[in-house]
Amino acid sequence: RKGGSIEPIDAMDEPANTTEVGLHHLTTVGEFFLDRETVRVWRGNQALRLSLRQFRLLDVFMRHPGKPLSRKVIKDFVWGPESTIGETSVDAEIMRLRRAIGGRKRDMPIRTARKLGYVFEVPKRRAQSKQRLSTSEVEGPP
Repeated sequence: RKGGSIEPIDAMDEPANTTEVGLHHLTTVGEFFLDRETVRVWRGNQALRLSLRQFRLLDVFMRHPGKPLSRKVIKDFVWGPESTIGETSVDAEIMRLRRAIGGRKRDMPIRTARKLGYVFEVPKRRAQSKQRLSTSEVEGPP
């Protein structure tokens, strides 16, 4: 981020380094684990059932965590630069991927970045709010 604004990713930007040497087929971001060799994805200890296109879409997001991806960049990575699909097809596939990933809306890692596209961000755990809740429960009413 520069000056508090979100910088969109360019198709030529290098992906985030989320894997160790020799394990280039594996990517881990937060609770998500993606294996390109076996074409499998897990969220925590739960295996996800994704179509090949959903897998490729999630792979693109996980290679660029926290960076806005425009619909055009997503289309070029997932369908190819020569594809004639429209933005609504990209939106529809992202909606299907969100459904396949599951979870509550506030825990959804794919969020819309207005006028920029989409961003893959794994939500941070709310340990402090849970701690406050348990503290107030222990104290009870006066």
